[in-house]
Amino acid sequence: GSDYSGQHATSQFEALCFLLVDADRSGSWLDAQKSLRKQFLPDGRRLSYKALNDRHRNAALPRFLDATNLLSGLLVVVLVDKRIETLFKPSGRIESSDPEIPSLAHWAPQVVEKLLRICHLASLFLAGISGANQDVLWITDQDDIAANVERHRELVSTFGRISSHYLSHTLGHLRIATTAADTGKRDIEDFVAIADLAAGAICETLNTYHRLGIPPAPGVTLPIPSGIETKVLRLMNWFSDSRSSLKRLVLAFEPLAGSTRLRVRHYSFKGTIDAMV
Repeated sequence: GSDYSGQHATSQFEALCFLLVDADRSGSWLDAQKSLRKQFLPDGRRLSYKALNDRHRNAALPRFLDATNLLSGLLVVVLVDKRIETLFKPSGRIESSDPEIPSLAHWAPQVVEKLLRICHLASLFLAGISGANQDVLWITDQDDIAANVERHRELVSTFGRISSHYLSHTLGHLRIATTAADTGKRDIEDFVAIADLAAGAICETLNTYHRLGIPPAPGVTLPIPSGIETKVLRLMNWFSDSRSSLKRLVLAFEPLAGSTRLRVRHYSFKGTIDAMV
């Protein structure tokens, strides 16, 4: 599953979040999801980072976060500093006229950049985690990269071409769906909502440090930033729990001053759960 955050103008980062799980070892997640919906969200309202101020969603959140720990896999957030115009050219940004992307020339350049970032990162993680002949279902948020049937088709085609350069083994069935495939049980939407919650919280936490003028630095442990919202603290405490079978990872692409090279940084977080262990 995948979802994306940080598109608003005030964000220092774009956040791309990927949730990769072993479905055969994560069946209890569906039971827990069904139970918490029956108890807290019987009207079928959606869970999302932006909507957590709603009291019903807020009441359901602790049980929802506990349920995510029943998943077996990896939750990875990739941050891209917005000072980086593109990850695919030495300078400048992607243009519709670039000869390398003729099949996407009718897309807006910023959407092409986003599509390529998502497809390359998804391919990288899939190559490292999947096995030969494994069936894979990728569910993405119904974002501008898959806003309609035609774009969905072009996403599938683009991902097929890109992933073939990463995968050293042959997969079984590879399917790409969007959250529009949810049948009303909210199981698909809730699965992707995990990525939405993680991306939103990580993005807001890093943005807060930057707004306060104390951007994280290598080897430096920073306290919780002042003024951060309660929902962000709750989500970051959950994300920082390293004891679950759902592992967490945060990577960031950041520019290097005076250079076209980029720095890839690994961020780690400590919540109150870890602090008490």
